[in-house]
Amino acid sequence: MTLSTKTLNNSSALEHLATDLLHARDTVQLATRPSQREAGFDLSKGYQVARVLHECLEHRGYCSVGRKIGFTNPTIWKAFGLETPIWAHMYAQTVHSADRGSFRLALRSMVAPRIEPEIVLKLRAAVPAGDASAEEVAACVEWAAIGFEIVDCHYPGWRFTVADAVADFGLHAALVVGPAWRLERHEAQQTAALLRNLTIKLFRGPEVAAEGHGRNALGSPLLALGHLARVIDSQSWAPPLMAGDAVTTGTLTPLQYVARGERWRVDVAGAPLAPLELEFD
Repeated sequence: MTLSTKTLNNSSALEHLATDLLHARDTVQLATRPSQREAGFDLSKGYQVARVLHECLEHRGYCSVGRKIGFTNPTIWKAFGLETPIWAHMYAQTVHSADRGSFRLALRSMVAPRIEPEIVLKLRAAVPAGDASAEEVAACVEWAAIGFEIVDCHYPGWRFTVADAVADFGLHAALVVGPAWRLERHEAQQTAALLRNLTIKLFRGPEVAAEGHGRNALGSPLLALGHLARVIDSQSWAPPLMAGDAVTTGTLTPLQYVARGERWRVDVAGAPLAPLELEFD
């Protein structure tokens, strides 16, 4: 079935596009990019499809526990033809705690998974409106942790527009969160400096696969969180960020493909964040 550009705002047309992507997710198959099927499939329409898919998952019992921010590392934008970060919901069913610093994750439900080491932040309060500083954002954060987001793409060759990526569940498949570093309001300035300046090493087995810095996420994971708050505030349909929400702030390194049987580890220097290990089934 071919939909005309004029029908993209029609709920049945959006549901048709969403149904195809949901089917691809359920059956672990590839899908045709919406931008290849429909002229004028822009970022706004990508978020419309994402809203339909979010409602579908909620009807299945999925419970949103926060948001992921994608593509906060400008050094990878050129490779994907992007020029702005994106966001998507994360769910109790896709977020996993690794309080002891290690976790085993199954890949059988994913088409082409890749790994992203990220800083995860949990809110103690809503982020101030407007252009908040990193220190102001830090005062709103209860804890930080190193995490692995596993992203998955249902389009051939990991090729897409930014609107396609938003429509494809924001590419979110899973998040594994390491041990928490509890933050204090009165240490907001120190916290902001540590998160901006920290460095990480990502290991595949014994080999270093990539290295990164906290500032790779839009200058700081805290500034990435502030950016998300501003974007959501501008989207009248989007639920606001709230105390208790977890936000993963975007990859600090280039994306790496993963496979069953592999072991990955991320080590952090410059901030009191425990290392995290992940094994894939």
